[in-house]
Amino acid sequence: MEAVAQLEEAMRLDPNEAEYPYKLALAWNELGDLAKTIAYLEKAVFINPRHPRAWYNLGIARNSTGDMQGAVEALSRAESISPENPEYPYARATIQLQAGNREEGLQALRRVLELAPNHPGANQILRQVGGF
Repeated sequence: MEAVAQLEEAMRLDPNEAEYPYKLALAWNELGDLAKTIAYLEKAVFINPRHPRAWYNLGIARNSTGDMQGAVEALSRAESISPENPEYPYARATIQLQAGNREEGLQALRRVLELAPNHPGANQILRQVGGF
């Protein structure tokens, strides 16, 4: 909790720095408070809409609440900011496949393999769902 207090103070002193709410979100996630995690991630992307890790974590957190559409939207934002990172389309693919959006999920997995041809998770899922 000391880290949370320090980050809250830093955020109070510099309210335009997105790293403070982002790190607060990570701290609250470690403490198991998903509502605060999401709230601080949303604050981080509001302050800095080009923060791909905040968008990525927001997507994962939203998915944890069952908000698959919100999760996919956040992950898509992360991808658009940092298109070279295969973890963003990979996370989006797994969520879309869980939601039954097979074609979108397979398309995202193919994107992962364009970026990282040996990505073990993407290759395994494609074999399981017959995406080749």
